[in-house]
Amino acid sequence: MRFGKIAGLAAAMLLVSAVALFAQAGTISAIEISGNKNINSDTIMNTLGVKVGDDATDANIDKGRDSIMALGYFSVVTIHRDRTDAGTKVTYEVTEYSKINDIKIEGSDPVAPESLLEVMRTKPGQVLNDTTLNRDIEAIQTYYGDAGYIAYVTEDIAVDPDTGVLTVPILVHKVESVEFTGLKKTKEYVLTREMKTKPGKVFNVKTLREDIIEIYNLDLFEDIQQYRISPGVDPGTVKIVIPVVEKKTGRVSFGLGYSSKQRLIGQVSVSETNFRGRGEGLNLLFEQGTTQAVGGRYSYELGFFEPWIDKKETSLNINLYNKIRYRFSSGVFSSNTKNKDDFYNERRKGADVTLGRPISDKSDIYLTARAENVETNPQLLSLNLDNNLLTIAQEGDVYSGTLKYVRNTRDIDIDPAAGSYASYAVEVGHGDTTRYKLVPGLDAGGNPTNLVVPSPLEGMYEKFTVDYRRYFSKGGAKTAVNDKRTTFAVRLRAGISGGDIPFFEQFFVGGGESLRGYKEDRFWGDKMAVASLEFRKPLAQSVVGVIFCDYGSAWGGDPWYTVASFPQSNGFKGHFGAGLGLRINTPIGNLRLDYGHGSEGGRTHFSIGHAF
Repeated sequence: MRFGKIAGLAAAMLLVSAVALFAQAGTISAIEISGNKNINSDTIMNTLGVKVGDDATDANIDKGRDSIMALGYFSVVTIHRDRTDAGTKVTYEVTEYSKINDIKIEGSDPVAPESLLEVMRTKPGQVLNDTTLNRDIEAIQTYYGDAGYIAYVTEDIAVDPDTGVLTVPILVHKVESVEFTGLKKTKEYVLTREMKTKPGKVFNVKTLREDIIEIYNLDLFEDIQQYRISPGVDPGTVKIVIPVVEKKTGRVSFGLGYSSKQRLIGQVSVSETNFRGRGEGLNLLFEQGTTQAVGGRYSYELGFFEPWIDKKETSLNINLYNKIRYRFSSGVFSSNTKNKDDFYNERRKGADVTLGRPISDKSDIYLTARAENVETNPQLLSLNLDNNLLTIAQEGDVYSGTLKYVRNTRDIDIDPAAGSYASYAVEVGHGDTTRYKLVPGLDAGGNPTNLVVPSPLEGMYEKFTVDYRRYFSKGGAKTAVNDKRTTFAVRLRAGISGGDIPFFEQFFVGGGESLRGYKEDRFWGDKMAVASLEFRKPLAQSVVGVIFCDYGSAWGGDPWYTVASFPQSNGFKGHFGAGLGLRINTPIGNLRLDYGHGSEGGRTHFSIGHAF
């Protein structure tokens, strides 16, 4: 019995001791960090999330390890537990990543490595941090994406443990192939030569979009549909497919019409803007009128355009002509009151040759040589017209050379919604011409009459012209060729000439291309300035409504040229015209119909394409 009491007491004492020992092992009595070389122990301890006195459970101890790993500086964290009378001592043994001595970017072209180093938070002198490095990888790939490239950092990114060099390899996608679908007539090279996106080149979606606009500006297609991009056969390459819809570029027309100047007119016109499928232009126009004009009743024009004559993108444009120019013409629907029945024309026979070449992505330079003979009929003028018109009659030979610089940042040349166009031209010419005037005299029978007396004029002249256009739309630049945008357009034109400039080489203002609501060539002189504003609003898929206003004039020059029925000015005296118009997209082009009203009445203008 006594033995049983002693045994029970011993068991109770063992139970108490076991409970006490368990309580000591169930708490964390100490925490240590080992293995770190560059990262301060206090920095690690401050992030643990577990402390001395916490329960020594697996969850708590693992929580400390996870917090250390989250710092990003360590590849491995090993846990060591040592149980003591005071509790559990926990030691976290860390293995640091290498210290970075240098960073080497590979395969970054066309982006400079320096640009990528700037977006990276990882720097030489730091211990590699995989959290920061992953963010750097995302930043690098975002940088490429924002610039229009497809690129990624490969899995071979690593630090050499011996040298401490972090190598960041980048794979930038290149173009494997470019294919056009829907081509029936056009040669594919006509399109690919306009593109910067070529097989073997780095792919850039922004460049591809610009290339598509360049192709659309060739005016050979009704539509260029959404391109398709797919992976190429080789890693890091893409295939590009561009569907196009060709337009009818060849036209043959026969017409019979009426003009207040030419009366009944017969016309044959042949034009081709994609001759032989090579993007070449060819046009022939023959016109026969029933009203006698100087040199006969017919006119013809022959032109040829070659967009590429060498690998430097030099273009060639040649024109031959023998045509009649009717000055001061009135339209059938005109309500102008000035000189509706005046008859004055010039026959212009000659040729011009223009060479053009790009000097940058958005800039071109052109050189034009022209030789021309201009005829009037002073005898006819003296008999049938107000003598004042005889005073402007001038004829002879003209030779000139023109140098023009063009800067074009428009999104779509045919129908721009954003960007600008600026041209600056200098022309130097020589005229060997004759003026005419009436003086009292005697005819063959000795009777008093007026005689037409020639007065020679020979000398050099020069002309300077500026043409600036700017386009604004709420949506900014068009991202697709068939985007419809409400657009506000501005145009400023100015010119000045000097020397012995012939009358027919002066600046003329008035009509559908400059000052709407006025006769063609209504104002002239050796100086010119015109400002135009247009508000263009799409009304339907193929119809655009326009509200416009024009302001300007031409002035100055020799008072000899003044004609009483067309008052001119020696100084600037602006004239205002405003009205409404329609632009209708048709298979033969963008037809333009404007009605303008000015101080001398109203006038309807027909043409093709926007005024600017």
